[in-house]
Amino acid sequence: MTAELSAADCEQLAARGIDAREAERQLRLLREPPTPPRLLRPCTVGDGIRRLDEAEQKALREIWQSDGAGADAVKLVPASGAASRMFGPLLALRDEEPFPGGAELSRRAAAGDAGARDLERLWRELPRFPFFDELAAVCAARGAPLSELRERRDGRRLLRLLLGEDGLALASRPKGLIPFHHYRDRGGSRTAAEEHLWEGAASLADEEGVARFHFTVGSEARDQFAAELAEASDRLLRARGVVAEVGFSMQGPSTDTLAITPNGEPFRDDDGSLLLRPSGHGALLDNLGALEARWVLLKNIDNVQPERAHELVAHWQEVLGGLLVRLALEARDHRPLRVCGVVENRGEPGGGPFWVERGPGEVSAQIVERAELGMTPDPAQEAVFASSTHFNPVQIAVALRDVLGERYDLRRYVDERAVFIARKSHHGRELLALERPGLWNGAMADWNTVFVEVPAETFAPVKTVFDLLRPEHQP
Repeated sequence: MTAELSAADCEQLAARGIDAREAERQLRLLREPPTPPRLLRPCTVGDGIRRLDEAEQKALREIWQSDGAGADAVKLVPASGAASRMFGPLLALRDEEPFPGGAELSRRAAAGDAGARDLERLWRELPRFPFFDELAAVCAARGAPLSELRERRDGRRLLRLLLGEDGLALASRPKGLIPFHHYRDRGGSRTAAEEHLWEGAASLADEEGVARFHFTVGSEARDQFAAELAEASDRLLRARGVVAEVGFSMQGPSTDTLAITPNGEPFRDDDGSLLLRPSGHGALLDNLGALEARWVLLKNIDNVQPERAHELVAHWQEVLGGLLVRLALEARDHRPLRVCGVVENRGEPGGGPFWVERGPGEVSAQIVERAELGMTPDPAQEAVFASSTHFNPVQIAVALRDVLGERYDLRRYVDERAVFIARKSHHGRELLALERPGLWNGAMADWNTVFVEVPAETFAPVKTVFDLLRPEHQP
């Protein structure tokens, strides 16, 4: 117990597996954030980024295939994110009281109102979404045929049936369980999670036709994912003869972090207890380290494309994996290794590869995200960040064991200074939240890192529902 943490606080923390000293460390970080990393220059082709010719690509794929690396590899997909962010403006509009009428919606859309503009686009392009047939079925079952809703432009009913619990409940699903792609010739759609099985089968299947996958999910959604992927695995087996072995894990409660008020006090919930929040994807480091595999192909849940792109994606997964295997066998120092695919920067939100000074004379190539520059970044550092030529699509191959097969202790290679502090709110009250060093940022800061340019066509993130209308996601 400390001066600002009561006995009840310490008991609450202990129930999550959080030591009081760790809680004090987090409060210090929130009040006195570490100095951000100093960006020297972006990594570019020939200066931190490798560009591989066709002969090199072929040789690396052969290493991955001939060494049977797929038999000791797993595809890791962080999938705990909620889909609610995909529908943000539409959710805000749905909850308005009273719901605006047609003329008011048109006026607001013309004035640039995000919710009204998104609803107009939703009406216009609804048949192009991969969940259209599912929505039509649920509308019919609720006595509100979709054709009639569209004719009457009943926006409130549409949004309730699309997003709410009395309909498809898309806004309360995990992003991984949102339909991403529709296949007309098969009469159905695939969720993002299922598409990852089909995409990974090509580069992961071993000689016995087994491909291994691991999804990190929210504890409340584990059963939903298990049911969805059991059916998806069965479809994959019937169509391709590939056996998908799927595992799951949850972010540990001991990785949750505290928050503070704008005045620097520990943020407390309405009942007086400490607010403990999930601490970002950096909390998944233990999940990664616990995998029973030597090689891991890491990819975000929302970066997956329809079948027509799987051959290209598999090609580059094997190139990155082959380079990982070759470098791991040549390694002389005892540090974990990662090979990161990067694409040309086309303005997507997120981070990229930079040469970073992390201490006097300590320069290394790192993935840096905008949030790492701090809440009030230096204009010169902003300019360096803006000059980035490449973007991190989270297409990463990592080695979890050394040349002798010994498992790395991944916690030894974290830069604990590389935390994120973000302004958030809870029940309408402002707070400062602490996120752990990101999984592919500070959590891997002391890894051996290699950046490889991969085609932009391998990258198709879905951040809003309208990203599903981009050509790369359409049939």
